[in-house]
Amino acid sequence: MNLNTRIKNYWEGEAQGYSETIEDELNGFERKAWSDLILEYAPSKDCLDILDIGTGPGFFPIVLSQGGHNVTGIDLTENMIEFARFNLARESASAKLMTMDCQDLKFPDNSFDLLICRNLTWTLDDPAKAYKEWHRVLRSGGRILVFDACWYLHLFDENMKIAYEKKEKEILMKYGHPMHQHKDQAEGDALSQKLFMSDKVRPQWDLDMMLKLGFSKVFADTSVGERILNEQQQDRNSVHPPFLVGGEK
Repeated sequence: MNLNTRIKNYWEGEAQGYSETIEDELNGFERKAWSDLILEYAPSKDCLDILDIGTGPGFFPIVLSQGGHNVTGIDLTENMIEFARFNLARESASAKLMTMDCQDLKFPDNSFDLLICRNLTWTLDDPAKAYKEWHRVLRSGGRILVFDACWYLHLFDENMKIAYEKKEKEILMKYGHPMHQHKDQAEGDALSQKLFMSDKVRPQWDLDMMLKLGFSKVFADTSVGERILNEQQQDRNSVHPPFLVGGEK
């Protein structure tokens, strides 16, 4: 089994848990916080053509389509797309949803004004290929916004490992559960050792790649967690806080 297939199979099993997470977000402050954050960086246009890469259970297609934008959500896993369809129907939202490999997009060049993705790039087996594809489908003047974190750098950095293990103990004592929980924890831990991004220092790696591919006005924001995470989530993610990296074509 190649790595991409193994990654796909793993996330098929995580779909329900992630759908439950976005249900909480849709009912909380996160709905407006995420929409405001994305549109703050988006091109100035009343109706954007947006591609949500790795849409998962459909959070961004819901909140952005309800803001009057044309949203297409893609995901490698069929189960994520099925949950996304269910969630959009429940929210009376309308968006295009497709099962697709983000490293091999089936869209023409220059198709979108805005590309967004959250917690996806760390899972890819060839993120350089993905960024190249994303640049291809972005229109001139369009922008890309990538939200992620250095989820597994502590496996390769001794100082981070010490900090991570200390925080893990604190989180268990304070909240009664580990920092991160997955349905198949053993497979998740095994994959984390093999993924390309796990040992990369980010967002510097992303900025370098985007410049190499021709993106302009590249930038990074390492404080976005203060806007889109609640107090407990900020605590749980303090060792690997979320970042935003973006650029323009």
